[in-house]
Amino acid sequence: MSVAVTACSNRLRKPASVFLFLSSLLLIAPSLADAEEGSVSLPMRDRLTVEPYAGTTFAVGGTVLREFSEVLTQSANVGGVPFSTALGFEVRERDFSDVFETPQEIGVQLNYGVSDLSELFGGVSYMRAAGKSFDALLFTFTGTLGGVPVAVGSTLFGEFEDYQEFAANAGFRRFLDLDSGFHPFVGASIGARKVSAIDLNFRHSSNGVVIDDVGFYKPSLAYMVGLQAGFRYDVSDAIALGVSTGVNYRSQLRQDDSEVSGFREFHNGNNDGDIIDIPVSVRLTAKF
Repeated sequence: MSVAVTACSNRLRKPASVFLFLSSLLLIAPSLADAEEGSVSLPMRDRLTVEPYAGTTFAVGGTVLREFSEVLTQSANVGGVPFSTALGFEVRERDFSDVFETPQEIGVQLNYGVSDLSELFGGVSYMRAAGKSFDALLFTFTGTLGGVPVAVGSTLFGEFEDYQEFAANAGFRRFLDLDSGFHPFVGASIGARKVSAIDLNFRHSSNGVVIDDVGFYKPSLAYMVGLQAGFRYDVSDAIALGVSTGVNYRSQLRQDDSEVSGFREFHNGNNDGDIIDIPVSVRLTAKF
């Protein structure tokens, strides 16, 4: 149940990267676009548009770590480190935002106009979030951890490795024509996700015990469904900018208990891994 954080140079952590990404799109989009007259912010019947985007999500529900408590009746083991008999602890429930930094996401979609106000879309995306330190276990009965005494009230901190998700999605949007360059829309989507394995690193608050690379979730294939709302605004005959938000449900991940033994409740801490989130993205739409 522990996570090793990857090198900072590999993280998409800075908001500036989103603006650099969108700025580069503004420079290259005219070369991809058709110079025909018309509103690119609305679907074009039997025509394709390309829509790269960048943004983030804000978790509002779901469970990454379940709440439980336990007093050991036998010796147990996590990642090769023994927990002594009679050692007791409790674990609070944690959602995605409790244990991960705010994610960053980039993606691209192809849109196909089925009418002057409706379109189908499909695309791919990549999302990453760095793990952050949190109180994983609060010890409620004394014992030993790795042969080192543990005091009541001390804490075993945890930090997950980076959350990484590759996804493919498809969906439908319906637009409102306001006889202007500003066009709101609503939509729905469904997708498949490939989430990398997630490990958890532990360190005790005072006695120096460290437990690294404990499996928490296995590599997982899961699904997501979502509702969308947003708008596009024409900035030229070939390019539109837009903003999209909504709500997504990302389904459960596969638990990994391979490095945990001797517990009654510890195995149930990772039975979920689902996320309810609100995505926010900035988008550029261009004609082929």
